[in-house]
Amino acid sequence: KTHLPVWPDITSRMSITVSLAIGAAVIWLISGVLIGVISGLRRGSFFDRFSMGIALAGVSLPIFFTGLILQALFKYKWPVWKHLRYVPITDNPGQWAFNLILPWISLAFLYAALYARLTRAGMLEAMSEDYIRTARAKGLPERVVIIRHGLRAALTPILTIFGLDLGLLLGGAVITEQVFSLKGVGQYAVQAIANNDLPKILAVTMLAAFFIVLANMVVDILYAAVDPRVRYS
Repeated sequence: KTHLPVWPDITSRMSITVSLAIGAAVIWLISGVLIGVISGLRRGSFFDRFSMGIALAGVSLPIFFTGLILQALFKYKWPVWKHLRYVPITDNPGQWAFNLILPWISLAFLYAALYARLTRAGMLEAMSEDYIRTARAKGLPERVVIIRHGLRAALTPILTIFGLDLGLLLGGAVITEQVFSLKGVGQYAVQAIANNDLPKILAVTMLAAFFIVLANMVVDILYAAVDPRVRYS
C-alpha cells in the first residue's frame, strides 16, 4: 500500500514485541512453576484450592478482558500508569519496565495459570513414582528429592509448551498490543489485515514461523539438560 520495504517497518517494531514477550515470559514461568510446585506438594490444602481457583479464572478470562480491567483500575480510577506508552530500554530502563508492567501482568496472567495447572499435575505424577521413594530411602534431603528428581521430571512438558508460546509471542502479541496500544509486530499485523496489505501479512507470518522453529530447536537442545533420560549422541 505504501510502496515501502516491509523489513524496516518490522525491525522498528521488534523491540516492543520482544520486550513484551520476554518480560511476560519471565513472570509467567517463575510464578506459574512456583505455584504449581507448591500446590502439587500440598495437595488438598487451602493454598492448593485457592491457587487452582485463581488459575481456573486465569485460564478462563481472555487477555482483552484482564487488560481492560487493569487499565480501568490503574490508569483511570487510580492513575498510577496515567501516561502508558512504550519507552525504549536504551533511553530509560526504569521507565521502560514501569510502563510495561500492566501489559506484562495482563499477558502473563493467562499463561501463568496454565503453567501452574500443568506443573501441579506433573509434580503429583512425578512425586508418586518409584524413583522418588528410592531417593528418599537413600536418605537424600527432601529439598534435593523435590528439585533434582521431582521438578526435573515435571518440567519436561512445561519446557515444550514454553518454547511454542514464546516463539508465537515473538511473532506478535496481537491482542495485548491492541489493548495497550503498543506499536509492535502484532498491531502491525492487525493493521495489515485491515488494509488487505498482503506483503506485510506474509512478512509477519514468516517472522512468526521463524521464531517458532527457532524456539523448538532450542527446546530440543535443552531437553538433555532438564531430563536425564534424554541423551544426544
